[in-house]
Amino acid sequence: MKEQDVTKVEFLLTCNENIVVQRYFNVRGYNKKAHKSEEFYDYIRALSEELQYDLKMRSVVYLLDNEYEIIENPNVLDTSYTDEEENFNLYIKVDNMTICHRVFDAKLYPPKVRYTVDIRPRLKSVLNELTDIFSGRKFNYFYPEFN
Repeated sequence: MKEQDVTKVEFLLTCNENIVVQRYFNVRGYNKKAHKSEEFYDYIRALSEELQYDLKMRSVVYLLDNEYEIIENPNVLDTSYTDEEENFNLYIKVDNMTICHRVFDAKLYPPKVRYTVDIRPRLKSVLNELTDIFSGRKFNYFYPEFN
């Protein structure tokens, strides 16, 4: 394929302004309508839910492992870097234009958990799935919950 057939896409996960993971990947035969498809929406929603579930399970393990310390000193859980709200932000960008932005609350999780997020083990499969979606041709653009 020609060089012009490759589109640079960015996957970015942040906790407020702090980058958790940032990866650039190339998509051959990029379909400009793919980000409006039901398949893309469903995948991003599922990915966001998986990340939240993983954080919840890591929180349970952390709280159980440190149960006695937390009972004796509840301030262990009040070690956030900021008094304002904290959010995880999931961005998908194409040519520096944000095409997808998902937000979920980070303060639901203990500081030890939310400041040590590591999605690198599943990152390759996430990027492969996004590449498949962005280079796909057959999509569903019908959203049952909207007229």
